Amino acid sequence: MLKISFATLLFLLSAAALGLWLGQDRLIGLFVAALNQKLAVPVRASRLEVSVLDQFPRLSVTLHDVVMNGSQPHDTTRLLRGRRLFCAFDATDLLAGRYRVRALTLTDGEVNVRRDARGEGNYHILRPDTTAPADAPFGLELEDIRLERVRVSYADAARRQFFALHTPGLRAAVDVTDSRIDVAAGGTAQTETIRLGTDDYFRAKDLRLRVSLTIDRVGQQLTIRPSEIGVGAAAYSVAGTIGYAGAPQLNLTAAARQTDAQALLALLPARFTKRLAGYRSRGAVYFDATVRGEWSGARNPAVQVRFGCREASFFHPDYRQAIDHVTLKGSFSNGARQTAASTELRLEQVRGQLAGRPFSAELRLRHFPEPTLDLRLQAEFDVARAVRFFPVAAIRAARGEARLRLELHGPLRALRRQPTARQARGALELRGVTLRLRDFRQPFTGVQASLELQGPDVAIRSFRGRLGNSDFQGRGTLGNVAGWASRSGQPLRLEASLTSRLLDFNQLLYVYQPGAAGAAAGGGAARPGSGGLHVPPDLVLAVQAQARQVRFRRLRGRALQGTLRLQNQVFSSPGLALTAAGGQLRVHGTVDARQPNLLKASTVASCRQLPLDSLFYVFEDFGQQFLTGRHLRGRLTATAESDTYFDGQLSPLTDRLEAQVQATVRQGELLNFEPMQKLSLVADRATLRHLRFAELHNSFYIQSRTVYVPQMEIRSNVRAAALLRVTGTHTFDQQLDYHVQIPLLPGLLPRAAARADGPMLRLAIQGTESNFTVRYETAAPARPAPRPGRAPVPSASPAPAAVRPPARPSWEVKKPVPKPAEPQPGDYFEF
Repeated sequence: MLKISFATLLFLLSAAALGLWLGQDRLIGLFVAALNQKLAVPVRASRLEVSVLDQFPRLSVTLHDVVMNGSQPHDTTRLLRGRRLFCAFDATDLLAGRYRVRALTLTDGEVNVRRDARGEGNYHILRPDTTAPADAPFGLELEDIRLERVRVSYADAARRQFFALHTPGLRAAVDVTDSRIDVAAGGTAQTETIRLGTDDYFRAKDLRLRVSLTIDRVGQQLTIRPSEIGVGAAAYSVAGTIGYAGAPQLNLTAAARQTDAQALLALLPARFTKRLAGYRSRGAVYFDATVRGEWSGARNPAVQVRFGCREASFFHPDYRQAIDHVTLKGSFSNGARQTAASTELRLEQVRGQLAGRPFSAELRLRHFPEPTLDLRLQAEFDVARAVRFFPVAAIRAARGEARLRLELHGPLRALRRQPTARQARGALELRGVTLRLRDFRQPFTGVQASLELQGPDVAIRSFRGRLGNSDFQGRGTLGNVAGWASRSGQPLRLEASLTSRLLDFNQLLYVYQPGAAGAAAGGGAARPGSGGLHVPPDLVLAVQAQARQVRFRRLRGRALQGTLRLQNQVFSSPGLALTAAGGQLRVHGTVDARQPNLLKASTVASCRQLPLDSLFYVFEDFGQQFLTGRHLRGRLTATAESDTYFDGQLSPLTDRLEAQVQATVRQGELLNFEPMQKLSLVADRATLRHLRFAELHNSFYIQSRTVYVPQMEIRSNVRAAALLRVTGTHTFDQQLDYHVQIPLLPGLLPRAAARADGPMLRLAIQGTESNFTVRYETAAPARPAPRPGRAPVPSASPAPAAVRPPARPSWEVKKPVPKPAEPQPGDYFEF
């Protein structure tokens, strides 16, 4: 039985093939004639052939390398291009003498539908009289249309629209009559993009299509019967009509079911969803929309959208944090005038929880050309979980608790620039907050704060916290917060009064390091030279500060108080007072930090009753080992006026340093000073090891890496050398050039005879700190020249008027020529 069936089948196939071979010319001729009759645009193909196998059990006419132009004569874009086009006929029709095309299959092709700037399309390819008489030998009754690996695109130049999709397997049924076209399609497709204006929607999305529509060719109306488009697990239904007799008239409805946040975000352009693209949701998310009215260059249709969620959860898989129990109702409308000016977005009854902490909000955004915002927000949240759910690039890590209340009312432009207290108000409370910021080497810890938003400013009702080892407590005002946060270049002003138990400048001077990756990871103090002093250009300060303790290198100060100001990256202070090194210090002046690699400090500093040994210890013997803290005793009262420059590592540029110091030393002692040991001809060594001298006054000045010591008189406890006169220079390279004058036999001469021009023993101390000599001099040395640009420094014992002024010494330093600041390798000097 099986052999007979197979033989019968083989016979039928052979008979069919023979019949086709004998009648294929007639079939191709009828097919070509029918195409020319029904199409207004010719179809070109490289060859045509008839097959019984390609669409078995149907017979098919196959067109290879098909090309069809559009209906616009000057349009060079091909309407259709394909590798193969199958047109299938039923065998029963052929036996009855009817040639009805029942199916079409386009393979490996491209369809390009276009509308030009005048609204004329390239798709008018059917002749008006496409309906043939019932007894016509050839006709179209398309029951099956397949698009296999075909790209379909639609471009509308007038409306700036572009759609493109790929069809790996899309099937459709089309019924064409003179008055209407019925289409039913289903299958899968992949959108390349749906571009409206400059925004891309549905970009690279896999779709499931179930579409049924009717085109009324006489009434020029497209009717979309309830159809469905699936994206992932979500399904969107569409129904309505589109009239195209003139300007398109829309009457459409759309709704979503089984959708979620990621499915909705997938519909939107990347610029709207870039920061939200990784978030997911669970729970009921819904929306429905209507579009009604004319859509043209002059008018827009009325758009109404309702959306929301019930008991939903939103989370990011990478952050392991979710917002739970979210409920909201939202709406979008383009208003009565269907313009951007009448458009309004509302979010109402927004409620949810973040890590068990509740939040609620309401939002209204209207008049989109100049947006006006109404926002109310209340939230309690764990800072760590909030930052984990929505990361902020400037925050590396955070923890603590916060409570926020915020209200914004008014145009966004006003809110960004200068909102009033009625337009912007709110409060923020921080409890036990720790922040590790990207541009700070040290973390903020233990922050307790109460902040209140009042228009453009934030009132700091109370603040307490630590930055590294330093702690702060105070209150104040942050001015122009809105402008600073919304526009670059706007200043942020801080007026505050701060108190502190400890200020550790070993950390504070290097704490702000913009762009320093990973610098904040370590604890401990920052090392000098690791970053430099960076000052934000938009920060303005006016701070009254008090601190119990201050640390910097060897300095251990207490009772710091004064005012510090900052504007245009220039620090200034009318006065800072500090108790340190056993005495009182005061300073006022400016520090110009506009060039991070070249800082200039112009200051006037003074001290009272400061122990000399403590001063030399704190300032590390001023970078030299010739005269150190172990050699000196006494109390210093001095005033120093200086211009000091620093490089990017806060090392002083000593070749640019200029300073003038007026000093008074009381109860002075010189202990175990080696050069004095070499003056044993005037006293015994035991006495010279502990030399006491009376009150000493003098002025010193520093320029070109040299300390100038004008002539001064020192009255000591050594009878044979009760009066010493000293002058000279000491360079930063530790080159010594001191000249000492000792009156001969001052104890044997009457006081009136011991004059400045009397007989003297003159000694010169020259060389370096480690290798110097003391030798006799036969001529009186000239006094150092006055500092260029400043008044001459008077001598402690001026010469009588009759004496001729000495000639300018050969070692006098002229005013240096300005040159780029360059640190000297191996040098260190502070004053």
